[in-house]
Amino acid sequence: MAGNETEWTRRIAAGDRRAYEEFVDSFGPRVHRLVRQQVPACDADDVTQEIFIDLFKGAAGFRGEAALSTWVYRIAMNHCIKRQRRRGDSAEDAAEDEIADDAPDPAKRAATREMRSEVRGAIQNLSAVQRDAVILHELHGMTYAQCAAVLDIPVGTVKSRLSNAFRALRESLHDYVQGDETDSLDSAAAQCGVAGGAV
Repeated sequence: MAGNETEWTRRIAAGDRRAYEEFVDSFGPRVHRLVRQQVPACDADDVTQEIFIDLFKGAAGFRGEAALSTWVYRIAMNHCIKRQRRRGDSAEDAAEDEIADDAPDPAKRAATREMRSEVRGAIQNLSAVQRDAVILHELHGMTYAQCAAVLDIPVGTVKSRLSNAFRALRESLHDYVQGDETDSLDSAAAQCGVAGGAV
């Protein structure tokens, strides 16, 4: 992103096509990845489009009181939650990304698929509030403060939800992880390509 965030959104609100294209290029992949983690694949493109329409309409109201990314993620999460409530879906219905079959060893490919499935399943089995915290903090790399701003909850609540989520994940993945729960989760996720938003 070039320049001040408030100036960037001001240009978008003024109809600056280049500013909007830069905005979509910057946030499009991250927003779409978040949406795919929250809603069924068949709806992901439509929800993402709705989010960016909302962001475009609301650009003039961005005052820089929070980071631009926090504002974007908050609006995106609200759209995902509304979509789930409207259709009665849960994140369990969200798309599962295909695993690339580029490993030379068929046994290794099978093991990777199994581990990835287990990690994804463990995350989906969390409560909705725990899952949202894990997705934002672990898969999108947000700080506690950023998660709190997006979810509109205190930082302490974010930490509590993550702690409970890690405990549940460690219990679910005890055959795959050992030692410190956060390091173990990161290791399991990294090995099966979940880290960084691949769930």
